[in-house]
Amino acid sequence: MGGTAHASSKVSLTIYFYNPEINITRNAILKSAFDLYLKTQGTYRFQPVDNKETFEALIESEDSAVFMMSNWHYLKLIKTQLNQTSVLGLRGTKNGSDIYHKILVGTELNLNISTMSLASSGSEEYSRSILKDIYSLPHNEPSELNILTVPKDIDALMAVGFGLADAALTTKSSLAKLSTLYKNQYQQLHTLGESQPLKRLAVVFKQVAPQEYQKIRSILKQMTQNKKGRRGLNMLGLDDWQLVNEQLTLDRKPKQ
Repeated sequence: MGGTAHASSKVSLTIYFYNPEINITRNAILKSAFDLYLKTQGTYRFQPVDNKETFEALIESEDSAVFMMSNWHYLKLIKTQLNQTSVLGLRGTKNGSDIYHKILVGTELNLNISTMSLASSGSEEYSRSILKDIYSLPHNEPSELNILTVPKDIDALMAVGFGLADAALTTKSSLAKLSTLYKNQYQQLHTLGESQPLKRLAVVFKQVAPQEYQKIRSILKQMTQNKKGRRGLNMLGLDDWQLVNEQLTLDRKPKQ
């Protein structure tokens, strides 16, 4: 999606999605999976967005819309574009938890983070931010860091295993998956650091009428009860949604 999009007259509401933690090459498959579920529920559309600038322009311009985003991005937007007309209505979960950690994995214990090559499925801005968090670097930017973008977290680990990158930004679940699929590669890897707890996906409703707000929350929450819905959740790295109802106001900071 290269520019500002508007829902057609036949679509009652659009759910816009942008997540810097996920490679955009998966957007077409993700859209197909979500639309297959949503069309069984009403005239709703799922619209992945390819870049941060377009997504933030949509937040500014679109009314009566839903925005699905990483919590990392949500916290960045809370003081600027998300305002009193928005409500945080859902939070993604996996195995009953709405938090996760990113881990840094490599074959060498002593890496120079300023010059190493890093394999990551996330955007460059996101990857640099998480790396600074892992190493507690509030100001210093890893200036010469080279980032290799890959489709999924496990691909980041594979890149290290094949010598294409010095380290991988990934998750514990992907590392565990690698241990069962490629035991030899797994045995060569070391966990070099771990991020602070990170919240999972946030679903923000902007100027959505109360009745519609409750209906869409229910539709998304019921994804676990439908094969098409479960496939969509799985593609987001989730297995359920947690119902929340947090009105965004200028004098209240959201929970970290």
